[in-house]
Amino acid sequence: MNYPAIAFRLLVAAAWSDGELHPAEALILAQYLQRLDLGVEEKRKLLEYLQIRPAADTSRVWLEEVQAAQAEPALRRELTAALKLVAAADGRVVPEETQLIDDLRHALEASDPPSLLGRFKRWLRRLTGQSS
Repeated sequence: MNYPAIAFRLLVAAAWSDGELHPAEALILAQYLQRLDLGVEEKRKLLEYLQIRPAADTSRVWLEEVQAAQAEPALRRELTAALKLVAAADGRVVPEETQLIDDLRHALEASDPPSLLGRFKRWLRRLTGQSS
């Protein structure tokens, strides 16, 4: 799975989530794309995502792909930070952008293997009949 390409597409979805691609968002995305270790042709294809707003269900698919990729924690932190940067690049963060950031955070947390303490807490909740 090509994590950098998946992550870039999710950043594009965040930039477009308020209905428009602001020049500051496009600049950040272009700079981010140049840093990725991808071939010229693949970068060109990814740039095409800047031309048309992705459908809402497309960003959900991309979010699921990020989760399925199970990237290293450092890459996940970098993606979350980049998403926040893109969302705020135009000087405002709208509810759709906030929701996408929250969804990403939850997706990335869900891809972490449960810790021993987390499994123990879940077991205790089940044993005592308490919900999470």
